[in-house]
Parts: sequence; structure tokens; C-alpha cells
Amino acid sequence: MCMQALVFLGLVLGNLALLVHLSEKAIRLRKSWKDHRLLVNNHPEMESVDPERGLLAFKSDDLIRAFVLDNEEPGISEPFYVSDHEADE
Repeated sequence: MCMQALVFLGLVLGNLALLVHLSEKAIRLRKSWKDHRLLVNNHPEMESVDPERGLLAFKSDDLIRAFVLDNEEPGISEPFYVSDHEADE
């Protein structure tokens, strides 16, 4: 009788440990999914962003990579012009 109680207690404790482990894993997975969803914010161009490395590393196709990396023309460093009429609206 005592041996059966010890086996039953061992099974209960093992199941409890497994339940805690799986619930921690599920919570961690849900948190990483939520963080990625907040980072991407439903923008299709941001789908390939790596949540571990943030916005500094993302996949791009060859056309975008060539446009960004091979662009030798500097942009304008002036602010956008907004007329008084547009600012009042």
C-alpha cells in the first residue's frame, strides 16, 4: 500500500512538473509572438523582420538591396514645405 502511494505521488509530481514546464514554454512563445506582432504592426514589408535582432536585420529582395546600397545620390536635408493654408487644415 505504501509503495503504491509513493508511485502515485511520483506520477502526480512528474505531471505537475511537466505542466509547469509546458505552461512556461507556452507563455514565452505567446510573448514572443506578441512582441513580433507589435514590431511588424501589420505592415507587409516588415514581415521578414527578425524579432531577435529587431529592425537592424531584415530580409530584402535583390531589387531593394541594389536600390538602397547602390544609391549614390544624396537626398535633400531640407524640411518639407507646408503652406500656411495647408497648416490651418
